Amino acid sequence: MIRNLAAILAIALVTVSCSHDVARIQTRSLPSPNPTAWSFPLPVEEVRVKALDAFSIKHQVAQPVFGREIDDRIRGDIFAECSTNAVFGEAIFRDPSNTNDLYLHSLDSPFVISSVYYGNNGGLPFQSTFHLHLTANGSNTVVSATALKPQVINGTKFGVGPCGPGQGYNFVPVQPTTVEEYSILRYLGTYLGVTNMPAVILPQS
Repeated sequence: MIRNLAAILAIALVTVSCSHDVARIQTRSLPSPNPTAWSFPLPVEEVRVKALDAFSIKHQVAQPVFGREIDDRIRGDIFAECSTNAVFGEAIFRDPSNTNDLYLHSLDSPFVISSVYYGNNGGLPFQSTFHLHLTANGSNTVVSATALKPQVINGTKFGVGPCGPGQGYNFVPVQPTTVEEYSILRYLGTYLGVTNMPAVILPQS
């Protein structure tokens, strides 16, 4: 019994000592939430086709969705899936009402430094998947953006991954902020030629 307890304490000590730069996450408030849905003056099928073009890697090379981050933890690329090529978002497209939708993911890699979630050294790398739901509203299309399982990197910790034991990023679940959702909608709006979308609301410094 004593030997087992000593082993458990030793493992706990190693785990704690192998965690680096893990901080208490600070959440900065927004003056008001950003929109998470927007009506575009185009029919559903046209919005869908153009959205797939907008979120193509070819277009993102020229115009990254969240700009270019100088941080080796940021991948930057976002991949779009639809009902005809779904892999990671396959479950979403089982629902017939989502036939025209898009599922955006980053292969579980952070793609932007959060303006809401902060650690000891500034904003934390943010990662999420997104469900873009397209709904016809007369001749317009309403696109809603929902963040699914958002998380941030809060330092590193020792663990066992696909390549065995070692030091890895410490991912922590967080709440959606509306910043990333509206940034995606605004990126799509820019591609569609919409010019009346206001700037993204960010926390006040």
